Amino acid sequence: MAMLAFGSPLERRGLVAVMRMVATAVGTRPFDGDRADLVRMFAGLESCSGCHGFPESLDFSDLTGDIEPWADGADGIAEIMKCLPGDKQRLEAVHAGLLVALYSIEQDPVGLSAARWISKELGASDSMVRTATLTAGVHSHAAQADLFRRFMSERIGVPVDEVRKFASRKDLGAITAPALNDRYHRLLEQAPDGSLGGEMRRFYSDAPFAVPGTPGVPLPVEFLGSHDVHHVLAGYDTMAHGEVYTAVFNAGNAAAGIGWLSVVLLQWHQGIKIGVFNPAHAHLDPAIVADAAQRGAATHVDVYSYEWDWMSLLERPLDEVRGSLGIPPGGTVLAGATWNPKSE
Repeated sequence: MAMLAFGSPLERRGLVAVMRMVATAVGTRPFDGDRADLVRMFAGLESCSGCHGFPESLDFSDLTGDIEPWADGADGIAEIMKCLPGDKQRLEAVHAGLLVALYSIEQDPVGLSAARWISKELGASDSMVRTATLTAGVHSHAAQADLFRRFMSERIGVPVDEVRKFASRKDLGAITAPALNDRYHRLLEQAPDGSLGGEMRRFYSDAPFAVPGTPGVPLPVEFLGSHDVHHVLAGYDTMAHGEVYTAVFNAGNAAAGIGWLSVVLLQWHQGIKIGVFNPAHAHLDPAIVADAAQRGAATHVDVYSYEWDWMSLLERPLDEVRGSLGIPPGGTVLAGATWNPKSE
C-alpha cells in the first residue's frame, strides 16, 4: 500500500474514506469501537505534516467523526472515485478496507461484505476479499483450505496444484529440496554475529519452534524461512500479535502481502484455523498496526516476492541490510531483547 507513505493528499483521503466506509458497513452501523480506533489512527498518520513533509497537516476530521460524511453509499463511492482515479490506487484502498474488516477480534462478515461491495463499486474486485468473505461464512472449511493453498502458491512460486498434492499428503515441508535445506542451515551456522543470519540464530534460539528445514517442521523453507527473516528485519516478535504486525508490514510492503495478512488476521487474531498451526486470539494495538503498515509501505524492496534472494543477505550486517531495503526504524523488539516475550 504505497499510498500510505507516498500518496498525494487526495489519494490519502480516498484511502481513509474506504476504511471509514468499511468500519460503518456503508453507514449501517455506528463509527465506534476498535474499528473506529484503527481508522482514526491511520487518518492521524496519513494527515501528519511532520511525517510526510507536507507544509501543513491534512484535515480528515470529517472522515473520523461521529456524523456520517455521506448521504448514502453512492455518494461515498463517488467521492472515493474522485480521490482514486487509478485502478492500482483503488485496489490499495480496498486492501486498507479489508484490514479494517479483519481487525475486529470477532468475525465480521458484515464488514467483509461491505469491503467486497466497495471493491466491486470501485472496479477493483479482489479475489482475496471474496475468499476472506467466504471464510467467515457458515460453510467455511473449503474456503479456509483454499485460501491457505492459494496464498502458499503465490508466496513461493509453486503451482497451486503442486501445493495441493503436498498438502493432501500433509507434507508441505517436502516442497523444499534437501540441498536448499542444507544451504539454509549452513548459512545460519556460518553467519557472523551482528549479521542478519546471526540475528536469525538468536531468533530461533528464542522462538518456541524449530528452524525451517528441520524434520517435523510443516512448511517449506522457501516460505517459512523468508517469513522469519521478515520478523527480524521488521522487528516484531514470535507472539500471536507479532505475527499480525509482521503480516501488516508485508501488506504495506507489497500488494501480494494482503494474502498473508488475511491468513494471519483470521488465524492469529480472530482464532480461525486456516493453516497448519494452532489458531490464537491477539488483541492488537492500533498505533502499532498503523506504524507497521507505514513502515512496510516505505520499504522500497518487495521483500514478499518469492524472487527476492533473502538467503544471499544472511552474512551481511543486520543494520546494513535494513538500510539497503529502506526499512524505517521501529518495531517492538529492541536490539538484544528476546524474540519470544512469553518465555520471560
